[in-house]
Amino acid sequence: MVDASTFAVLHDLAIFVSIATALSLLAYRVMRHLRPEISWNQEGQVLSRPYGAPDLLVLAGLGLFFIFAMQPQETSGGASGGAASDSSLIISMAFNLIMCVGLLLYLFQVRGLNPAELFGLEHLPWRSLGRVVAVFTVLILISVNLLSALSVSWLQDVWPEAQPQEMVKAFQESSGIGFKVLVIIAAVVIAPLAEETMFRGFVYGVLKRYTDAPFAALSSSLMFAIIHMHVGSMLPLFMLAVLFCLAYEITGCLLVPMILHAIFNAVSIIAMLFGER
Repeated sequence: MVDASTFAVLHDLAIFVSIATALSLLAYRVMRHLRPEISWNQEGQVLSRPYGAPDLLVLAGLGLFFIFAMQPQETSGGASGGAASDSSLIISMAFNLIMCVGLLLYLFQVRGLNPAELFGLEHLPWRSLGRVVAVFTVLILISVNLLSALSVSWLQDVWPEAQPQEMVKAFQESSGIGFKVLVIIAAVVIAPLAEETMFRGFVYGVLKRYTDAPFAALSSSLMFAIIHMHVGSMLPLFMLAVLFCLAYEITGCLLVPMILHAIFNAVSIIAMLFGER
């Protein structure tokens, strides 16, 4: 849930990104027609050729669904992490899993694609993947946390009434072990699986198919940042998503950004736990 001012900023930004992406898709189509000799979408290791026009329509539908589903709601003064927070978190986790499973079923049953092959999960070179994960873990923890500190400092000057992320605030204020366990499961297990399948696996792949890797990384990363519904976290989350896309392109394996996502969230939770002491 977000306050009215935050909602207004994010809702307008979501509409702007959607319109800009649609116009860019048209521009890339014209450029492809003028310069057909250029392999616009074949750079990197991520498969994009298997995607087609139906997937672009599904992507547009998901974008419209999210924009219309965005609703402002004043933050209540009730205790965070209570029964209502437990139930809303469980519902959110279930929704994310349903979206993930539904997308995989669509790709497999409707489009006739093999998600394991599409996402580079069939043959895993564990040693090389481990090296990429290690390097990107250090890069992410340094760059994203530095950008987060700069964003917080800047936001305090221009938007002093801005609140922390709702889930972070609820986690910090909650005294219930059950709620904190749910948050850990949601952040370290559910979010990496569902969000990476959606944003890196599908959104990034489809956009790359009809544009190119750099544009797809920027556009899908903006969508990823907006969907978390927190202005103060926009830039760090955007940077995080871009690095996930880069790691995905280097390896061609969706498991890599999933692991990186889980590590980043786990480190963030550990930092919150130590911050409570």
